[in-house]
Amino acid sequence: MSAHKFSRGRGAGNRPQQASQVKKPAALKSHAANSTLQVQSAELVLPHYPFQPLPTPNGPPPYRFDLSQLLQPDEVAKITAAGKLVFHSIGDTGDERGKQMDFVAAMMTQDYVNSPAGTAPAFFYHLGDVVYFAGDIGMYGECFYETYAEYPGLIVSIPGNHDCQPDDPQDGPVDPAKKPLDGWIQNFMSKDPTQLGSLKTTSSRTQMNLPNVYWTFTMPLATIIGLFTNVSESEAEVHPDQLAWFKDELTAADPNKALVVAIHHPPYSLDTEHPGSTVAESVLFESFAATGVYPHVILSGHVHNYQRFTVTETAKPGPLQIACIVAGNGGYSKLGTLRKVGNNYPPQPYSLTATLRLDKYDQSNFGFLRFEVTGGQIVGIYSSAQFQESTPPQAAVYDQFSIDLKTRVIQALPIAK
Repeated sequence: MSAHKFSRGRGAGNRPQQASQVKKPAALKSHAANSTLQVQSAELVLPHYPFQPLPTPNGPPPYRFDLSQLLQPDEVAKITAAGKLVFHSIGDTGDERGKQMDFVAAMMTQDYVNSPAGTAPAFFYHLGDVVYFAGDIGMYGECFYETYAEYPGLIVSIPGNHDCQPDDPQDGPVDPAKKPLDGWIQNFMSKDPTQLGSLKTTSSRTQMNLPNVYWTFTMPLATIIGLFTNVSESEAEVHPDQLAWFKDELTAADPNKALVVAIHHPPYSLDTEHPGSTVAESVLFESFAATGVYPHVILSGHVHNYQRFTVTETAKPGPLQIACIVAGNGGYSKLGTLRKVGNNYPPQPYSLTATLRLDKYDQSNFGFLRFEVTGGQIVGIYSSAQFQESTPPQAAVYDQFSIDLKTRVIQALPIAK
């Protein structure tokens, strides 16, 4: 029985290494090579911090967490019997400077409550940067527990770069007792999942006992492999032990289920402030090529808008498509804007290279993703709304698409008006 409660509803494998030891995987041709617009980092973005050591895991590899550890047995059984899994996802939320994080939480709560019987999301998968700007333990009450006090679902996460960012002396006094990731660890790698996350808010949400900062989520109909890409603003940083684990988990994933990879730093982004990470792309696609296992979806945060790309990958037994989605407009108060084609923003869709296409983007609104997974397909639904502090959000579907699990073909779906 699940130990997690809600009103409804440190270590092997983490050896600290010096940044100078990090080597990119063997080079494959980048899908972003010769792109018509810059889609990856060309230079280091400041502030830049050195690699932060990872905590001791909550147990031995392979760092797996099953849905039965999150939900009650009857809830898991209903998902299996119905043949349909639903979940939410977004990243980059807890920014205390504004109310945008509460705005998005309200939209997700509306979607959850208004879901037809049997189709409420089983969980919310957070794509990192839970609390800005340095993941402080003291900010979790206001920027996480109070924000999601009315959200009926349980929340799991991978950390983002701000979740492990050290204190910056330019921002104020430095806490000498602070350790990398300590806020995220306390709230998502708790030893006691019955522990309330905050006594200072109206939330009855308990802490989460995830196995590690990188971990695999197993469940009926889908597998989500979550990577941790450390502290840099520009580039992902994944050391050899995590890379080896990632390849093992790709190989171990059930081929009859939908496969999702979550990574905070996106491999591709047309954002002017946060381009994609060349390291993220090389880590991912070298691992896919080495194992012969390719996900249906790559989910990322870090960039404060919504972008959906399609990668066409040459693989055996034939070409396949991968949806690469940036979903970082979950509450960071300043949205990011895209690069322009001449004097205008890119058309939708827009081919960047022969194998990389921008299908859809939203740089004006805050939003969230809803995924509906069956035995044959994934349907992704992105809803958003323009932020207004004084009125309840009126979310509208802006992007909807399907991914055939067998043919690996991605199709845009019509949006009802």
